[in-house]
Amino acid sequence: MLKEMILKPIGIVHTEYEDEEVASSFHGVEGTIEIFPDYSEGLVGLEGFSHIILLSYLHKVGEENRKILRVRYRRFLRFGFSIDEVPESGVFASDSPVRPNPIALSILKVRGIEGRFIRVSGLDVFDGTPVLDIKPYTPERVVRGYKVPDWYKNFFERVTKRIQKADL
Repeated sequence: MLKEMILKPIGIVHTEYEDEEVASSFHGVEGTIEIFPDYSEGLVGLEGFSHIILLSYLHKVGEENRKILRVRYRRFLRFGFSIDEVPESGVFASDSPVRPNPIALSILKVRGIEGRFIRVSGLDVFDGTPVLDIKPYTPERVVRGYKVPDWYKNFFERVTKRIQKADL
């Protein structure tokens, strides 16, 4: 059984936004993905895709946080929920950065590609985040007829109502 892996970053994320701004953004921020020169040929053919899937390593998640297996969706606290109102779930039923292997998966809108730099929006990782891989978002990846558990559906309805009230 494989006990350890070594992954080598292919690039790095750049954004002008502070960590707190990225963490509190509901739809993500703008930024640039820099692909290191050794991997720049891998970008051939990516031009023309509207979205990409970014796999990155959450380098700011400490060793202690990798042991946490139950979390709450903290991003919803910005809508006025107390921490006790937010459902608790296992880390694998969340998109929390706190996880045994802090790997992020982000779907980003491509704003442009210039050389080995990809300008994107919807970024939900911090400046300096190492990039592990990039894949194009293609039609066969679209999921239709997905389901979520009742606890998530019920809580998300409450979130939607709070958002609608705030927009009045």
